[in-house]
Amino acid sequence: MMLGTTIYRYDTDHDVMYVQLENYTPAESVHYVDDEILPNINEVRDVRNEDLVGFVILDYRRNKPELVKRYPEYFF
Repeated sequence: MMLGTTIYRYDTDHDVMYVQLENYTPAESVHYVDDEILPNINEVRDVRNEDLVGFVILDYRRNKPELVKRYPEYFF
């Protein structure tokens, strides 16, 4: 993964969106945890410093309006 790029990966079979923000590096993935902030919307944070590094969104099509409202910098 290139640093400085946000990656969006959509699982069409399960309607799940995976988002990796630019400060995420897969080699450090053991240090990350999901926190459910709303039903079916999880923030992925670095447990060492609480930095937001991504999202996992279940039922993405239904939850997209809330994501756009809460996180307009990542979802449009």
